[in-house]
Amino acid sequence: MHSNDTPTDDTELLQHLAVERIAPQWADFLGLLGAELALQLTSEELRHLLVRLGSRFAENNPLGPCADVQELQAAMNRVWGMRQWGFAAVSDLGQHLQVTHRASPLPAALQVDAEVAGGYLEGVYAVWLRAAGAPPELSLQQMAASGLPMHMVFELTAR
Repeated sequence: MHSNDTPTDDTELLQHLAVERIAPQWADFLGLLGAELALQLTSEELRHLLVRLGSRFAENNPLGPCADVQELQAAMNRVWGMRQWGFAAVSDLGQHLQVTHRASPLPAALQVDAEVAGGYLEGVYAVWLRAAGAPPELSLQQMAASGLPMHMVFELTAR
């Protein structure tokens, strides 16, 4: 969908809104960068690159001490809010911890699907959760796509 096309369904509308949020001076560059990366790397390689970038982001932006899941979620959302990078919801589901991220601009900015773009957030959340006390025998994984381009779910579970 081009930026001047009228969205025909909710998914296209969300994609359109995400593209509109990208600063105009960066939109073309980021789209071209994403296209070039997709030409040079397989989807798996690009996703691994984004995981590494996300890990570095998290290391450069530590959350600080968090006493519980609510404080962890609030700390994450402070970081995302300052950058207009969407929202995180952290849920303790007993057997695993789930992080749901909504309204990430990355799939639209790089013009890649949420599974690939989710690598960045997976890297971020893995570092933040480890710093918050997640044991090393647990790993973070992105779950199957929800069908929405800016909605990603990650689960911290036993390997």
